[in-house]
Amino acid sequence: MHLFAEGCNHALRVARERGEFRRFKLHRLVCRDLRAMGLSANLAVQAIARVGCKKGSRAKLYQPTSCAFDQRTLSLRGEAVSLTTVAGRLVIPMKLGNCQRGVLARARSVQGGALTKGPKGKWYIHLALRVEAPEPPTGGGKVVGVHLGQKALATLSNGVQFSGGPLKGKRLHFLKKRAEVRSKLDRPSERTKGVKRLWARLRGREARFVSHTLHTLARRIVDGLEPGDTLAIEELTGLRGRTTKRGSTERHLHHLWPYARFRSLLEYKAALRGVRVVAVDPRHTSQQCPRCGHTARENRKSQALFRCTACGFQHNADWVAAANIAQRAGSMGMGRCKPARILRVSSLHRLPLESLRL
Repeated sequence: MHLFAEGCNHALRVARERGEFRRFKLHRLVCRDLRAMGLSANLAVQAIARVGCKKGSRAKLYQPTSCAFDQRTLSLRGEAVSLTTVAGRLVIPMKLGNCQRGVLARARSVQGGALTKGPKGKWYIHLALRVEAPEPPTGGGKVVGVHLGQKALATLSNGVQFSGGPLKGKRLHFLKKRAEVRSKLDRPSERTKGVKRLWARLRGREARFVSHTLHTLARRIVDGLEPGDTLAIEELTGLRGRTTKRGSTERHLHHLWPYARFRSLLEYKAALRGVRVVAVDPRHTSQQCPRCGHTARENRKSQALFRCTACGFQHNADWVAAANIAQRAGSMGMGRCKPARILRVSSLHRLPLESLRL
């Protein structure tokens, strides 16, 4: 682990001196040096790949807390993992639960992984598995639209809504705590090692909380569907640049809205369940009446209320958006709106097999 970190730091120094972070160019510059340090060819390639990625240009120093492996340097032997190290091949037993055993039993192959050291000195192996995604049954399934937001994280066209209050409150709590710690770090007399460790722990806690919340929400949405159903979402791009929020707190939460992360979780969890995911045009989904099709900004009376100025239809605004998304994906809904063109189908269903990080 220490030798791998030294190799990463050497490659980082050379990349900064030469101004070259492209992997193939960097490989020619440092591969011989890394091999001379004692790294195997595959570990040298992994070290170069770590520096050559987008984060490499912003990294300051690599600590000996993680090491990446590919198919040639990592394999499974029952409930043990075999790793290629500078000291040779090591076979290390894994501590598995029933959930992990079930996932490994369904996996077709192991694509690689990462060995990481936890904050309490425990070691973890993160495996990238190749699993077979079932083909969704054709015909007969229902279409469910999903509208994503901040006040309500997700609203489904079948009437289910998931509040974003707990996530918003927790993020504001961490924002306040980080401000308190930041004020201590700015004063040299209070910049102790304990304060620095607290700063690092706060960042890790918030990231883990958000990840757990998104995983749980995506799982609850997918578990409510059956194989063959279709999950319709909006094709949202450039949200941070096209929308504005008033107030520093609202802007802070707006820029942290994890839409892309949540969408990727929905797509791979739906693929494993045999649910098709499609993306539709998001324009005017919250301004169009699902009953008569009339579209006007005046239909959206407030953040929560929708009232059509043409036919008088009234409902929750988030549900109206979800219903319109479902109709655009082909749902036989209540209105006369024609299904819109589907912009994108989840790539997990275009390819029968996909490497999934579990």
